[in-house]
Amino acid sequence: MRSPQRGSVLAVALFASTGCATILGGGTKQGVSIASSPSGASFVVKSSSGIEMSSGRTPQDLQLPRKNEYQIEFTMPGYQKRTLALTQGLNGWVWGNFIIGWIPGLIIDFVDGAARKLEPAIVNVTIEKGAGDGAMYGVVREYDGRGHLISDRRVELVRIEQ
Repeated sequence: MRSPQRGSVLAVALFASTGCATILGGGTKQGVSIASSPSGASFVVKSSSGIEMSSGRTPQDLQLPRKNEYQIEFTMPGYQKRTLALTQGLNGWVWGNFIIGWIPGLIIDFVDGAARKLEPAIVNVTIEKGAGDGAMYGVVREYDGRGHLISDRRVELVRIEQ
């Protein structure tokens, strides 16, 4: 037969072995709502290391790991490209470790990313019409000495009047 005290001690030990932000502050992922005006713009979410995390069309709700910062690029034919950064702030639940989780809880929260929060959590971007219907674009490709592609980007061509 188990003693009630032993079960209580085990429950407290398990709770203390995880961080407050991990348990109460939303965990290691965060919901981010992405919208645009006009609606239906294409977007690509890339981590700070350049890895594509998600893509789609607005509006959409995503779950992103809190460990990273992100860049969201919005595109739509006839509109200017727009880029927005998702930065990291401190998840307020991490302070609960000073009451319950102590040092192990703080370590866990910072290692698994739960100690952070993504800002803004609601992204609503207005994208503007391009430089007119006559806007022209070109592709600039850069190669290294061995002929390997380094970068590939689209640029707007500007007409020079003489």
